Amino acid sequence: MTLALYVVVIEVDPASEEAWNRWHEDIHVPEVLREPGFRSCRKWRDTEPAPDGWARYVCHYELTELEAMRRYASSEAGKRLREDALTRFGTVARYSRQVLTEVKRF
Repeated sequence: MTLALYVVVIEVDPASEEAWNRWHEDIHVPEVLREPGFRSCRKWRDTEPAPDGWARYVCHYELTELEAMRRYASSEAGKRLREDALTRFGTVARYSRQVLTEVKRF
C-alpha cells in the first residue's frame, strides 16, 4: 500500500476570501474527509500572494493509499464536490491539483 498526498493549491480573490474560507472549512473539507481513504487535511496560507494579489492557500489531504485517490477522482461525490466549488466560486478562485506518493520517510 502506497501512501498518497492530494495537494490542492487555491488562489482566491481577496474580495471573496472570507466567504470562500467559511464555505471551504465548514462545508467542503468536511465533505471531502467523509470520503473513503481520506485521513486528514492541513490547510496552509501562503505568506506571499499570487502575482495578481490573490490570496494563495495550499491544502494537503492525506490518504491511506493511492487507490483511494483514484476512486475519489472518478466518483460521483468527487465530481459533485468539484462542481460545487466551481459553481460557488468559479470566477473568484483558481485551483490546481497534484497527487504525490511517498518515496522515503526521513
